[in-house]
Amino acid sequence: MTATRTDNRLLDTPMQPLSCRDCAAEVLVRKSSWHQTSVQWNAEALSTCRELGAAPMPGPSLAGCSRLRETIRDATTSGDLPVVERPPA
Repeated sequence: MTATRTDNRLLDTPMQPLSCRDCAAEVLVRKSSWHQTSVQWNAEALSTCRELGAAPMPGPSLAGCSRLRETIRDATTSGDLPVVERPPA
């Protein structure tokens, strides 16, 4: 029997709330690296989002919202949203 490894990444750097600058939908976001972003939507954020709120589910939501992507990019480059990426060991 193999042991299940505990994933402590969210304990070290948890997801943080971020509001879209366009529609103010608030999601939880974590930047693991410059190329990997985790976004957690809730029902309120989905209904608030101007791109996803009007779209039939679930298809378009998998692609995400372009306005939120811009907000995340700007928050990352300004330092408001940290990038967790660590140099290789």
